[in-house]
Parts: sequence; C-alpha cells; structure tokens
Amino acid sequence: MIKNHKKLLIIVFILLIITVVLLVVIDKYLTKPVTASVVNSPYKTTEQTTLNLIPKSYSDSHISFNYPSIMSIDPTPKFASPIVDVVNLSYPDSESWLLSVQIVNIPSGKLSDNSSYNVRIINPTKYQLTEANINGVSIPIFTDETSLTYSKVAFITSGEFQASVALSGDDLSGQTPLSNTMAMILNSWQWQNGY
Repeated sequence: MIKNHKKLLIIVFILLIITVVLLVVIDKYLTKPVTASVVNSPYKTTEQTTLNLIPKSYSDSHISFNYPSIMSIDPTPKFASPIVDVVNLSYPDSESWLLSVQIVNIPSGKLSDNSSYNVRIINPTKYQLTEANINGVSIPIFTDETSLTYSKVAFITSGEFQASVALSGDDLSGQTPLSNTMAMILNSWQWQNGY
C-alpha cells in the first residue's frame, strides 16, 4: 500500500513539473512581442514622406487656382452646354484623391438654378452644408455625410458662371492634407477674363 502511495506521489510530482514547464513555455509564447512583416501586409502603403503640398498654379481662360504639386492634371472629358469648362486632377494614395472643377453657365446667376447644388440642398441628411468666408465671399461647402472618406463640394459664383469644386479621397495620415488642399484651392481661386 505504501509502495502504491509513493508511486502515486511520484507520478503526481512528475505531472506537476510537466504542467509548470508547459505553463512557463505558454506564458513566454503569449507574452513575447508581436512582430509583423510589411512584405506580408495585405494593405497598400504609400510613402508619406513624398507627400508634397507645395502649391502649383493652374490657369485657363475661365479660372486660375493653386493645387498641390503632387496632383496631376487628367485628360479633360467631353462636355456640352451649360458646362463651359472642366478640370480634373488626381493623386494616387490609399484611396486616390480626385479633384473635379466644373464651370457652368446659369443665366439667372442663382445657385438655386444649379441642379448639382439643388441635389445637395434638398438632401440635408446626406449633405451637410457649411459656409466659408474666403476673401470676403461666402462660399457654400457640402460634406457628404455618407462617405467613409473625405468628400466635399464647394460652389463659387461670378455673375452667371458657377464653379463646383469637388474633392474626395483618403490619406493614411488623416483628412488634414485633403482639408489643406481644399483650402489652398478656395483661397487662391480667381475668375479670369471678366468671368
């Protein structure tokens, strides 16, 4: 009986030692620092050190404005009246930045006669309206509340000509670069040749 008791104690002692060793190994495995490999990452990354918001000037017979030199001018799509000018720029990032400037001729000169403006005004739950005072001019700016990324459209008027300045996109460092881009465009905006 004593021999069985000693055997049982030895077996329990051995099992206890094995359990302690296993717990130490598991603890070291679970508490070691996590490492990740950029090569194996499924997410696209960009070099933020190359993000260059130095202004570059755009000008044509209707408008002029500054935009970040990281953006490239895209081919102009075909358009017809009442559209009189279109400028598209882009920058590939975590989600491409897209800037579209469109000038329309609205004979009444009223924003309420602009269909793009009206779509936003009649959908206040989707498009939040704010006003910016830039160079003494009040500019309505709509934010698309349903977008997961930066998405704003500003409307600038000059007599019967109206510009919609739409900027959308995403950046790994947040919305500040896009907000700064929109501010750069609006603060430098000029109508050309009597427009």
